[in-house]
Amino acid sequence: MKKLWFFMLVFTGIFLYPTESCLAQKEVTYTPGTVLQITLQDGSQISGNFVSQDDQTIIVESASMGKITIEKSKIKSIKQVSEVNVKKGKVWFENPNPYRYLIGSSAIPKPAKMASYQNVWIFFNSFSYAPLKFMDITGGFELFSLLSKDKGAPYIFYLNPKISTKIFDNFYAGGNVLYVNYFNHSGDNSSDFTGLGVLNGFATYGTSNLNITGGLGWGFVNQNFAKKPVITLGGMARVSRRIAFVSENWFIPEIGESNSYYSVFSYGIRFMGEKNAIDLAFINNKDISKTIFLGIPFLDFVVNF
Repeated sequence: MKKLWFFMLVFTGIFLYPTESCLAQKEVTYTPGTVLQITLQDGSQISGNFVSQDDQTIIVESASMGKITIEKSKIKSIKQVSEVNVKKGKVWFENPNPYRYLIGSSAIPKPAKMASYQNVWIFFNSFSYAPLKFMDITGGFELFSLLSKDKGAPYIFYLNPKISTKIFDNFYAGGNVLYVNYFNHSGDNSSDFTGLGVLNGFATYGTSNLNITGGLGWGFVNQNFAKKPVITLGGMARVSRRIAFVSENWFIPEIGESNSYYSVFSYGIRFMGEKNAIDLAFINNKDISKTIFLGIPFLDFVVNF
């Protein structure tokens, strides 16, 4: 367990280390035909295929307005649009949350310096930050115990550092540690409990709009690891500019010498904005459906900064 804490401290140190480059950015050159999304100083956006540029202007060709000459002094930002976000000549904004399904992660890495806030059913909150392109650090807590009047109530928190990277086109691999523990308001730390969690490895195939992820996770309590892994399978399919379908499924080894697994699945819809996403989903299996046919409701939202 000391090694686990050392692992957490290393991640935290990197998180705090400043990585912003002090060098001025050079003017970017584009290949003719590249799709660009240009945001002007007044907040309006123009999308089109790059034609040419000089020191003062940039020219793009829009399907609806033809060639447009834009003064660079009026431009706030220029973003190159991925081919996966160009649909029938129209530009979709980037999927704001291809990095996570409902609970588990994909191996698609967050851009460096991106921060996120996630809330699940009001009472579960987490904050995430990517200090580097291949690293994402998440920490969270629940509000039930904080609102409790019982001084002996445990305050539950968790840490979830993740490393992931692109291996080749449309294939990503990564891993993370989910560590959960608590502390008492009374300050009683006499318990022998040192935490529980899961050590995960996973791989993702696909794009930010259409992907599937498979993973293995070994649970641990104190210093004891499970002999058999939890198997996870998740996927996401974006069907329009603002809507995607999401599914995450878990196959949990049953206790004992049996080789059988207990399965839990989920299905839901994701509503997306440029910097936020809302999930409405249901968690279900053969036992849950006997009581709640559609499954246990799951509601969360994510905001990027």
